[in-house]
Amino acid sequence: MSKHLLLGWTRSLCVLAALSGAATMAVAAPPEKTATAASDTQSVSLAGGKLSFVLKGVEARTLNSENGGTMYFDPKSERAIIVTEGPAPTAGTTPDAAFRLAVDTLKEKQQAASPNFRMTSEKTIQVNGLKMYRLDGTDDFNGLKLLMASLMTMNDQKITIIEVMSSVNDPAGHTAALKNILGK
Repeated sequence: MSKHLLLGWTRSLCVLAALSGAATMAVAAPPEKTATAASDTQSVSLAGGKLSFVLKGVEARTLNSENGGTMYFDPKSERAIIVTEGPAPTAGTTPDAAFRLAVDTLKEKQQAASPNFRMTSEKTIQVNGLKMYRLDGTDDFNGLKLLMASLMTMNDQKITIIEVMSSVNDPAGHTAALKNILGK
């Protein structure tokens, strides 16, 4: 999998960051300007500290979007993990209705980002007391075959979205990355 192809593809997929605000597309800033050197660890804490994990050997790139965010790229496995947090669209609705609306929007945005996306499973799980939606699928972007996982949760008026993208040739690594994020 080509690093440049994956980065180009993730730029188009970052539209998911727009879930919590106006139609703002998140775009990875040029790597030479915002990439950090691959380090031993990157600690990530989300959802008010209820979701924390450590990523090893990744380069972090700041996303240019209304809500910010970070793309972590592992050059060894060529896996990308995109993390975005922002205000949840909860005005005038119950938390359950807001969560359902966010889930529906996530699915729509995922399909809109790539017409080749195919959902393989979806479920709602509990992670550290958080209600989390998980959408798994595959994608074929310019001949690049990917495993996809989208994780979304809402906590304290914030929405958190985590995208994990891996080569179809590394299903064990994809699963291990998700287990690390989910604390399993």
